[in-house]
Amino acid sequence: MSATSSATRSAASYERVQNLNRITRFLHSGRYASLLRIAGELSTQSSGAPMRALEIGCGTGTAVGPLLDAYDVDYLGIDHNPLFIEAARRSHGHRSHCTFLEADAADPRHYQPESADIVFALETLEHIPEGDVVRIVENVCRIVRPKRFVVTVPVEIGPAVWIKNLGSVMMGHSRQSGNFSQTLWAGLYRMDRIPVHTDGHLGFDWRWLAQTIRHNARMVELSSLPFGWLPRTIAPTILMVAEPR
Repeated sequence: MSATSSATRSAASYERVQNLNRITRFLHSGRYASLLRIAGELSTQSSGAPMRALEIGCGTGTAVGPLLDAYDVDYLGIDHNPLFIEAARRSHGHRSHCTFLEADAADPRHYQPESADIVFALETLEHIPEGDVVRIVENVCRIVRPKRFVVTVPVEIGPAVWIKNLGSVMMGHSRQSGNFSQTLWAGLYRMDRIPVHTDGHLGFDWRWLAQTIRHNARMVELSSLPFGWLPRTIAPTILMVAEPR
């Protein structure tokens, strides 16, 4: 199988999970709506120059289309997966001021001082080992120092994980977020009873990430998605918006 065919199949598989049904499409849409809202707030503060955006974990380029359609943006997306990067280039590489780079986001050599107005990582950091996540947060907040650092991650602890995993089973989709026992303990916040988080949903605790970001930036927004009024114990996703000091 050619690299192009592999990239196409990989991208198609990723998009199929994101668009499994109306419920999954709605739940995933919240992150993009939040990104556009925050980008809009920044655009009103610009002096006419294109907004500089850096996306960490750009995947197949799902977020870049709506962003470039809505605003004048100079965009760079990075991802360590070469198949995702190839798929993103095939879909959006023709756009001006739009670049995709295969890179390790934990490597500080890929960051330039004050090179972006907004940095965002949407449903990405839960798929990266926590030691590397610390490096990424430090790279963004200490080197790039954007006006806004936007992060969304799934809630995989508390009653929310019970609701999500049960709902996924009912829809015929496995979230790969643990077996029955692991789901039970995660819902009870007993993280000591489940495997240590590596690079997936299982064992991921968004509260740890929030504290890591707070150590490096001022948290200006911490809310639930898709609705801000949802208690975090049952919210499917958490939005974090920070302002590096």
